[in-house]
Amino acid sequence: MRRLGRFLFGALLVGVALQGKAQKALLWEVKAPGSEKVSHLFGTYHLVGATYLDKHTEVKKSFEEARTVVVETVIDSSRLMSFVMASMMQESLKKLVDSAEYHLLKQELEPLLGFDLAQMDNFKPVMLAATYSLALAQKNTPEDFSFSGDPIDQYFAAEGKKRGKEIVTLEDMLEQADLLFNTETVQEQAEDLVQMVVQKEEATAASRALIKAYKEKDLQKMEALGQEWAQEYGGMEALLDERNKKWIPRLKEVFEKGDAFAAVGALHLTGKNSLLKLLREAGYTVRPAQ
Repeated sequence: MRRLGRFLFGALLVGVALQGKAQKALLWEVKAPGSEKVSHLFGTYHLVGATYLDKHTEVKKSFEEARTVVVETVIDSSRLMSFVMASMMQESLKKLVDSAEYHLLKQELEPLLGFDLAQMDNFKPVMLAATYSLALAQKNTPEDFSFSGDPIDQYFAAEGKKRGKEIVTLEDMLEQADLLFNTETVQEQAEDLVQMVVQKEEATAASRALIKAYKEKDLQKMEALGQEWAQEYGGMEALLDERNKKWIPRLKEVFEKGDAFAAVGALHLTGKNSLLKLLREAGYTVRPAQ
């Protein structure tokens, strides 16, 4: 069930390949080789609202003082139709699963969607998986970690542009669409969706554990949770390792200039090909900013 791992862990997980004891940090200070110019790399939780920054002033200060803001992508209205088309399929969801499975999906998903599942029949199952997994995460977010405002990644891009900062994207929305909709076949997506619903209790427990670990910045716990998940459901190389390697040249370009603030999904800071590790291997100084 690799797709479930994508949605639950992609938004929440922070783990870093550190020498020695794991440190509690989401915000990292980055310096290019031979330079004293400071940039910052922040591991985000995609569901959190922008008022998170009012409580975490070290992140807010790093963003506000930066000249350049780096985000994974921005919403391009001129490409929205292409994005929607990429989410569609010729197959029917009702034909990809058996009748008992379809009935189960209707029971579980229709209360969340607010309309008949048949209206999503020609959307790729991963769209439903995304909606379902995000609903689970939101349902299990503790009261003291609920923040209002625009999603924080969107806030960084929009507010940065409003303040006249240079906005750099690591990939465009159609590249993300390809990763989201085409990494697995629609049959595999349908199987993952059914398994996600069947294993709702496991998904709920994983969501709670990850949110708690992120909230507490407990990198050691988050990394352990991620390793457990990878062992059971497989890795996510295309979604993490390959993208990290692709992003490094662009990040190096802005970090060499200094005064940059980069916000990426926290999962990109974990593993043998984490952004932190790849930057260190390139000679960059990377250390917790707190």
